[in-house]
Amino acid sequence: MDKPLLALAILTIIVYLFDLLRGLGEWRTAWLGMSLLIDSVFVGDLLLKLRVYGMSYVQTPWFLIDLISCLPLIDAIATGVKPIRAVRFVRGFRILRILRGLRILRALRSIPAFDQFVKDSSASKKEKSVHHSMNIGLIGMTVTVLVFIVLSRKQMENDFISRIDSEVKGNVSPATLKVLGGTLERPGKDVQFFSRKILVDGQRTTAYFNMEAVEERSDEVEFFVILGMMTSMLFLMYIIAYHQLDVTQTQLRGLLNLALPKQVSERFLVEPQSYTQKSRMPATILFMDFAGFTKTCEGLAHDPDRLSAHLEAAMDRLVSELVKYDMIIDKFIGDAVMSFRGGPLVSGNPADHAYRSVRAALASTRALAELSDPYFHRVKIGGASGNDCLIGAFGTSARLSYTILGDAVNLAARLEPASDQCGTKNLFCEHTQRLCADQPDICWRRWGRIRVAGKSVPVNVYEAFDTEEGEELSFLNTFHRALDAFERNDFDLARDLFLLTDSQRPGGDEPSRLYLPRCERLMLGGPPAGWEPVLNIYK
Repeated sequence: MDKPLLALAILTIIVYLFDLLRGLGEWRTAWLGMSLLIDSVFVGDLLLKLRVYGMSYVQTPWFLIDLISCLPLIDAIATGVKPIRAVRFVRGFRILRILRGLRILRALRSIPAFDQFVKDSSASKKEKSVHHSMNIGLIGMTVTVLVFIVLSRKQMENDFISRIDSEVKGNVSPATLKVLGGTLERPGKDVQFFSRKILVDGQRTTAYFNMEAVEERSDEVEFFVILGMMTSMLFLMYIIAYHQLDVTQTQLRGLLNLALPKQVSERFLVEPQSYTQKSRMPATILFMDFAGFTKTCEGLAHDPDRLSAHLEAAMDRLVSELVKYDMIIDKFIGDAVMSFRGGPLVSGNPADHAYRSVRAALASTRALAELSDPYFHRVKIGGASGNDCLIGAFGTSARLSYTILGDAVNLAARLEPASDQCGTKNLFCEHTQRLCADQPDICWRRWGRIRVAGKSVPVNVYEAFDTEEGEELSFLNTFHRALDAFERNDFDLARDLFLLTDSQRPGGDEPSRLYLPRCERLMLGGPPAGWEPVLNIYK
């Protein structure tokens, strides 16, 4: 109701000012009827809100604004009582309802958790003080303007009457009487006048003096008073509704960015109701966890401030890289970071989501190495892509969190510890590898098949390499030949090729070294019944 009622209020103010300039003419009677109808709408709005919200509405400053907006009904009922018509200006206070139209604040009420939070929290003393000050100021302004208009009009009437009395003290001619605006005939009931016993051509009679001149002068003063007040109010509303809204949005954006992913907070400021929307869409998920965190915590148990400083520095490097690739930072789990890309808050197709996620993982590993932190210099990374991920705000009526759910999330969470057990810098599922297979700046190593906790079916996993880093990657061909031999049960050839792979890579190849003892055990006793070339991963 706010927008149409505000439009009506502005319309009535414009017509009111136009009427003060005698601009309505023959339409004035019709407008009085229309004005009565509009006033009835304002009264109906007030009564409806009282019925729906009860005392909770009465305790707000908006109730007083709506109540004062109904006062022009007195003018419509008491037609002919000139001083009362000045009450029409209070319709302008309806403009104050713009304050309720600060969309970014009102939209918060659409979120169940926020609405519950507002209900559970009591108004602070400062908030109550602001409400009381607003109410007092509103009443004071209304009374002041009304008193000023009524007193100024009364003063004009007294001045006019005093001037007429001074002019008609003696004998006056009919011509002089006409110049003074007087007449010997009693005016109609719609005309405001005053009468005096005077001498006209030597005869004492009753003369009637029209106060139309006072009306016009009073209307001019009232016009400029109301125009000035409304202009000041509109300027104030402009400052509040725009400048303060910008400040509020900046502060709210900063606050939301602390609690929500950047993409979520930015969309929420533009389209608040989107926070509660849920979507089934393709996405790629990353889990990152610092290697050796437990050992580091034990070593720095006596100096928690130092531990916190190093962890924050390393986490900042990881998160900054994730932000560069427009990853949605889902949550922090101790020393781990969960992020994903997909859903309605970011653009791109599934291949783009997967590519950005892999690039973010590679960039995070490189950034952490460049940081050269003595405690947090290596991170375990697991990633997986899914075609049917559920993305949106989940939780309870009291607390919501924007996150992603699905089988791919569970797989990515399992691949993160698996990357450490497989001796790789990262580990991705086969779906992610297929989505990024055509990217020339990413080279893939098929590590083999693993069985992660909670899943009975083995999955093929891959390690991603950045071809632009300058590392010689020819050893990957040898590794893949060794893996093929291993999966064919040719363990002698597999061992020799894994040894060759380890020697070809500068600094050695950790996955090849992990396969060597497996080959040697199988060479001695052979594969047992039901054996599969699958590595079982523990949590």
